[in-house]
Amino acid sequence: METWYWTPLPKEFHEKCLYVCDFCLHMCVNKTEFLRHSTKCTMRHPPGDEFYRDGNIAFFEVDGETQKTYSENLCYISKMFLDHKALEGTTAQFFFYVLCEIREDGYHLVGYFSKNKVMNEFRNNLNCILVMPFI
Repeated sequence: METWYWTPLPKEFHEKCLYVCDFCLHMCVNKTEFLRHSTKCTMRHPPGDEFYRDGNIAFFEVDGETQKTYSENLCYISKMFLDHKALEGTTAQFFFYVLCEIREDGYHLVGYFSKNKVMNEFRNNLNCILVMPFI
């Protein structure tokens, strides 16, 4: 199994304002770059299997091994709000359960929780939980 270690966010992301695509989680420092990305981004939901829907909310299961970039970006976003969030390890060992609000233009990230794939005595423990502080 490949091991990948997160690095801190690049210095250029340490700005007062960081633009993040609701759909693919691509991060941009300036608004022009973000708007250009928005016109080209074809994703309209997380890159996983939808397993629950009720009204205008849905949950997706994203495998950290097959969807590395999306999973890593979820972890980077968590680090922005959770100072104690460790960014060492690999996303391959986790499933990410992404909560989305369904709108006319697609599925918008509301929050997520992650769970370790490896069964152990703590098999029902969650690794990280984040609900976005805006909506």
